Amino acid sequence: MKKLPFYFYLILWIVSLAFAQNDLLKIKILSELFALIVFIMPSAFAYLWFLKNRIKIFKYYKKIRIRFRHIFYTIESLVFLTIIGLIISVITVGGFKNFSERAKFEYLVYNDQKDSCSNASGWSRGYGKYDEFFWKAHTQFIDYFQYKPYKVVKNVVSLKQKSLFSFNHCKAIRHLLRAAHKGHKVSKDILATIPQDIYFYEYSDEYLFQRYVDSLDEKKLYNAALVHSFANKKNSKDYLLSVERRRELYKEAAEDGHLLSMQDYLNSFENGISDKSECSFILKYSNYLYEQNSLMSSASMVFSLMGKISWYRTKIIYECNDKKIDFAKVIIRLKDFHTKIGFQVDTSHIATTYPALIYFNGWGNVQKDQELAIKFFLKNMENKNPSRISKAYLSLNELNNYQDGLELLNEIIDSEVTTYEASRHIYCDNIKYNFKIPKVDKETKQEKQSRITKYLEPLKSCLNSASREEGIKSVQSYIKSWIDNWFKNPELVKTLNLYG
Repeated sequence: MKKLPFYFYLILWIVSLAFAQNDLLKIKILSELFALIVFIMPSAFAYLWFLKNRIKIFKYYKKIRIRFRHIFYTIESLVFLTIIGLIISVITVGGFKNFSERAKFEYLVYNDQKDSCSNASGWSRGYGKYDEFFWKAHTQFIDYFQYKPYKVVKNVVSLKQKSLFSFNHCKAIRHLLRAAHKGHKVSKDILATIPQDIYFYEYSDEYLFQRYVDSLDEKKLYNAALVHSFANKKNSKDYLLSVERRRELYKEAAEDGHLLSMQDYLNSFENGISDKSECSFILKYSNYLYEQNSLMSSASMVFSLMGKISWYRTKIIYECNDKKIDFAKVIIRLKDFHTKIGFQVDTSHIATTYPALIYFNGWGNVQKDQELAIKFFLKNMENKNPSRISKAYLSLNELNNYQDGLELLNEIIDSEVTTYEASRHIYCDNIKYNFKIPKVDKETKQEKQSRITKYLEPLKSCLNSASREEGIKSVQSYIKSWIDNWFKNPELVKTLNLYG
């Protein structure tokens, strides 16, 4: 059989590359086969060429090595010393696993685009006063070891500056790893208690210090930070402990003031409350976290007082608080929330939309003030992404005052259409229109927009030909749909005035 020329394989490789890159093949197996050819062929050619020419290569190497022996001696010496240095390093840190762990950590430090190691105060998440809680909760683990009489512990504790809300975690980890790799038990325990949701310590989607968490023994948990870490032990799929057992451990640590345990205890009720005896702890920890300026708890406390139960955190507080609502207190807390949060502007939904809803309709113990509410809604319209409910109420106000409110209504409709679950709807001429269109694979933006336009034609045609009274009914139907979806509390919504 005649040997195929070399350029045949080169052409095959180029064709394979085209198939793999452009996904021209619809059959998955063939696509994978061509992808393998793309990546394996160059390596295979290089290996075969080396085998065929290895004698020539070694002869050529010896020849140029003699001619440029000083250069080659230097390079070979450096390679040899590097290998010896790596071997010594592996032995020094107590084995390859320790060496690998330290190398991975240093890689994370090197690859840190935010340069958080150089910026010891780099804990900001852009949430103003609430960032202080984030710092406090995620450095609290150190406090549970601060009285241990070891130099490494003192070095780590000294890096935490409470008055400045700073902590150089990279220096701290280096101290702890050096000691842990020499067998220091307390250093291993501290590494096991580092909060895992900081995300800095993930390498290839794996938690870098997981082995220290895995080594925790339930009978040897001597502080709240260790209890919390033990409760959160996982395998590759899920938690090792049941939700009931984790909840007990969270509560044990929370009673010792551990902030993340309080948060995790509340998060464990994602599927609702089955035992009302837990309510005393739910309210206790929610109030404490609110006082400590926890962002999540502050938001959930505010919205639970409004009766919003579309989020499980607000739902459990609302139910444990005997479904208590207080719209006057909500307005005060919304102002406080807006003051504390860093990135909020005067046009935000917190500062405008939610107070406006309460004032426009006179909900609960708040006196109706539609003039003030309209000012809030108009202020929200200056926001980069104004709320649809602000537009809806402004549209309703214009229609009530014999003005054209359909322009705002059309803006709402255009922005509501989605390929996902339709959460809201609108009525026109007693016909219900949902805002969900069927999903189409591999569709350009222009094609999708064209399809949306066609999908909305009947609704827009109906609205444009509607009388003022019919337009009011349509916008009212949208407001009702929005409120139902936002509160997820039919019992409460029935009692609320929705149209002023």
